[in-house]
Amino acid sequence: MKIKKDIIYITVIIILIGLLGQFYYSYKYKPEGQRQVKVYYNQDRELNKEITNLTREADKFVYFAIYTFTRTDIKDALLAAKYRGLKVVGIMDRNQDKGTQQQTKIFQELKDAGIPVYEQDHLAIMHIKAIVTDKGYASGSFNWTSAATNLNDEVLEVGHDESIRSQYQAVLEELFNRYGK
Repeated sequence: MKIKKDIIYITVIIILIGLLGQFYYSYKYKPEGQRQVKVYYNQDRELNKEITNLTREADKFVYFAIYTFTRTDIKDALLAAKYRGLKVVGIMDRNQDKGTQQQTKIFQELKDAGIPVYEQDHLAIMHIKAIVTDKGYASGSFNWTSAATNLNDEVLEVGHDESIRSQYQAVLEELFNRYGK
């Protein structure tokens, strides 16, 4: 009788340990693909393609904050996301968006397509260079310009880690709430 009880107790303990292990790996362990973060240097990789790929992979939304923006391929990717029915919202520096004729044109094309593009209203600059989607994010020193793509020394962190992605999303949503009046 005592041996049967011991076997039952040991069996229950083994099952509980197995369930706890399953719980741990299901909720604490993130597979490699879900926590992937890479940092790219622009002289080794065309960083504009990382931005356009991230935009194309999005299923629900694309949020961006950019200081200097003259790349038409990135503008086209944002417009395509809008035309696919995604929510696209951005913020740019209020003085920088009028800095060049090309940037002014891009700013206006996005707005004409129904994309809200806000401008900060303080005396300093809005110097963030980031994009976040429902699937990933990218941020770094990389402005969306040909010079940043081809000439300057720039870095861009691209990731799919949900914890980091959601933090970037929260920052951009705070900016939109602050300046989207």
